[in-house]
Amino acid sequence: MTMPVRTATADLYVDYGHFSVTDYGADVPGLDPAYADGLVGVDSGGAAVLTGIATGDVTVTLQLLDAEPDSIELDGWDEVSEVSLDSEEGYLLVHNMMDGPPRELDELAYVGPGTYRVRVHARGRDIAPRSRADTPQEHYKISVWPAPETPATAHKRTDKYGHEVRARATEL
Repeated sequence: MTMPVRTATADLYVDYGHFSVTDYGADVPGLDPAYADGLVGVDSGGAAVLTGIATGDVTVTLQLLDAEPDSIELDGWDEVSEVSLDSEEGYLLVHNMMDGPPRELDELAYVGPGTYRVRVHARGRDIAPRSRADTPQEHYKISVWPAPETPATAHKRTDKYGHEVRARATEL
């Protein structure tokens, strides 16, 4: 059974409809790959996670694991996707475009530089899409474990917001 190395939850302020997972000091990732998936995408800068809200707080739970989970938790989540992310610095952070991470969500690359698998769960993106949220209505769970690079995988795609984002991406 896969055991969590660390679990933490915090509210994260997002702006411009997304937050990022990057190495400390890395450029903000582009959004094109995330639009194609509707939830999360990776480029050379890191990973971008699309939120339903444009601005406001979301709740993020971080789960650092020693290996791939035995099963994929789908119940209670609207979208679940995973990507591989390279950490050159060995210091991955969850953050918004302008600020550093909440203290509770610090340091995802707990075994140092290398490749990690990042599984993102999302719910609540259909509650108030493209608006401002003064209290968190969206929830994200980010599970991270060391693993060789493998193709991005979508495990569940059921929210309306993700469907709209994917449809717009195919039109471009």
